[in-house]
Amino acid sequence: MNVTFPFRTLAVAIAGLLVQAACSAAPVRSPDTHYDLEVAMAPVGFGTEAAIALRRVDVRGLQSGRSLVIVTGTDPVRFQEQRGHFWHVATPTLIERAFLTAINEASTDAAFGTSDSFDKIDYRLALTVSRFAYVPGGEAMVDFDATVNAADGDVLLARSYWGRAPLAGAAPADGVNALGVAFGEAMTVFAGELAGELAGELAAAPPAGQD
Repeated sequence: MNVTFPFRTLAVAIAGLLVQAACSAAPVRSPDTHYDLEVAMAPVGFGTEAAIALRRVDVRGLQSGRSLVIVTGTDPVRFQEQRGHFWHVATPTLIERAFLTAINEASTDAAFGTSDSFDKIDYRLALTVSRFAYVPGGEAMVDFDATVNAADGDVLLARSYWGRAPLAGAAPADGVNALGVAFGEAMTVFAGELAGELAGELAAAPPAGQD
């Protein structure tokens, strides 16, 4: 009596059931979502048509990647990536682009760019971002240090700035919108203080043609 065929048929049937079960159990993964950052500021005059070059934007740790980051603890501060939600570019590049776009649109005189933007640079600016995250359903938090140097290397401004903005909801898109508002708030304070420092430096400078 030949029993090979029934056993083979049974083995194939069991294998098919296992494959079907494995496929049925596989989780359905939602597609990744990508975001851009929009920042708005009120118009500001710096009292000069100086060329100000942004040297660098430093963002350290978990926040330096492309993922949106949420705050999961405050004592000490703990961060966590928002799974499946990303910026279009790495955070330092994102912040650089948003900063330059917003401050140039707001400025009535001074021009901001990178070192490649100008033939002659009057001031150099560096930003170090220590917080760029939000609490779902809570608030967005943006903290950065800004250092502005004159062409001769003298420090014109070196201070810390922060912005906070409530989220309209608990969705990641609400966090993105609130980060833009918080960043704009911090940038507005920075721009006002930079305008004051530039005015003071220009007032102290000797008249043209005199040393």
